[in-house]
Amino acid sequence: MSGFFISLVSSLGIYIILTLSLNLEYGYGGQPNFGQALFYGMGAFMTAILTSNLLFVFTHHPLANICTITSLVQRESIAASNPVATLLAWAISGLVSVLVGALIGFAASYPALRVREEWYLAMVLLVAAQIFTIIFSYDASLGCGFDGIAGISNPFAWLTSTSIPILNSNYAFPSIYAGVIALFAYLCYTLTERLTNSPFGRQLKAVRDDWLAASTLGINVNAIRAQVMVIGSAMASLAGWLYVYYIGVANTADYTSTFTFSIWVMMILGGYANNRGAITGALVLTLINELTLVGSTLVQTYIPGFNPNIVNYSKYLLESLLLLILLIYRPKGLLKESRIRTPAYTVFEDGEKNSE
Repeated sequence: MSGFFISLVSSLGIYIILTLSLNLEYGYGGQPNFGQALFYGMGAFMTAILTSNLLFVFTHHPLANICTITSLVQRESIAASNPVATLLAWAISGLVSVLVGALIGFAASYPALRVREEWYLAMVLLVAAQIFTIIFSYDASLGCGFDGIAGISNPFAWLTSTSIPILNSNYAFPSIYAGVIALFAYLCYTLTERLTNSPFGRQLKAVRDDWLAASTLGINVNAIRAQVMVIGSAMASLAGWLYVYYIGVANTADYTSTFTFSIWVMMILGGYANNRGAITGALVLTLINELTLVGSTLVQTYIPGFNPNIVNYSKYLLESLLLLILLIYRPKGLLKESRIRTPAYTVFEDGEKNSE
């Protein structure tokens, strides 16, 4: 698998998870989340901090400052030579990151859920995301400041030390990890499909469309809103866990409000309350991101005097134009809202067909 397709598959898988997360929260549940970068970034930094320390613990090295070059080199050396420690650190950091993401999702949304106006929640999460970025950028004791936490090697980097030619090539372990990301994206899609095509999915839509009517029917509105925020936040943290092992560094520059805007465009593009639409939107914008990245590289190679950042950052202009066109001509997205197909609905649909 070439470098371009490895990057495409890895980025697409991560964006699919994030878009499914936001679609579950807002598309189905009506809970606007402008702090997607908070949960994504928290998953990434929690992963980087845990991995940096667990690798030393599992190999009986003394704990050290994770921000130093010496510590970085030691982490990379352990990851390249000790598969057991590397995979254990990868799995444990992922589990803890998801749990912490779910907990923060509940804690951040709890005060706002006391207010019936859902856009208050959006503002709370936006502010929380900005606070997270500022704290981790300026407090070097948490996330190594503006430099971030580097040296988070691919969990399959140790394959380069094996004697099997097909496994110790430069593209082997990135390809395997791209497959792992794709697998998690598929599992998240399956989970959201099961959740939304269930009584829980019906309750989500009922609360989204009219919370007062839903409450008169016995639905605990606050509980449903909290549950969908917990699930969505956990999924976003899962994406952060996968991303930091893919990119190799946790840096606050990757978790800004601009990033959250991109995830919103993906969801709007694909269509609200449609999981396949979320995948479609993620695919379109991932292609734009990857092609502009390739374009900036080509410009830098063949047009030395031209600033490659003009091409690279043109993706934000394209995203904005795409969003404006969608809102004018197709405000509901490329794919319309999908019906909830619970077992009871399937029986009803089959009965209608038989009566005809």
